[in-house]
Amino acid sequence: MYPEIFSVGPFTLHSYGLLIALGVLCSLFLMNRQARKFQDLPADKIWDLVFVTVFAGFIGARLFYVIQEWPWYWEHPLEIIQIWKGGLVYYGGMTASFAAFFLYVRWLGLSFLSSADFILPYIALTHAFGRVGCFLNGCCFGKGNHPVQLYEAFFNLALFTFLSRRHRRRRFAGEITSLYLILYPAGRYGIEYFRGDQPPWLFSLTLHQVLSLIFILLGIFLYGICRRRT
Repeated sequence: MYPEIFSVGPFTLHSYGLLIALGVLCSLFLMNRQARKFQDLPADKIWDLVFVTVFAGFIGARLFYVIQEWPWYWEHPLEIIQIWKGGLVYYGGMTASFAAFFLYVRWLGLSFLSSADFILPYIALTHAFGRVGCFLNGCCFGKGNHPVQLYEAFFNLALFTFLSRRHRRRRFAGEITSLYLILYPAGRYGIEYFRGDQPPWLFSLTLHQVLSLIFILLGIFLYGICRRRT
């Protein structure tokens, strides 16, 4: 594993942070190109939306992890801010990102569902980069020799490809959002069986598998509501 790319004096370039940054920049580049064809989301607001979404996502993901591992962080409070060591829970980040994104687009007077339809494929792309960062960092490891971080990276890349193509011919606002809420948790549910760092939480299911089932149901419900509105 390569948690550090290089160090120069007090500065250390961490592989996890580097991959996240590359994912965000790549997504911003592609979103700016597509925004010209997308009427509901102004191109000049993309940077603001991405900043709000990513910042809230990091806070939510870290907060969820800290709560989950509170006995350790109670004894080592300075470790809370050391996110380059890993320790982010995606579902916590996703929930916080959705909440911040909703509030911001409503403040701008934009459609939440149409805006979310546009940005969510790129969330999957950024997530793919992040999972490669997890692999280099050595966190979120799998059972035996299973490189589950790379499994999920490839899955998110495939999800990005599917959702971005689907967006070009979407039939109603909220279609891409609901599909993301169904498809990502479905993939995550299966990948969890190969994780080596997640103990059973409810019966034989891990916490993330339980959360995946909740989000799948939410996605199905949202799909039905949005489709009936057309």
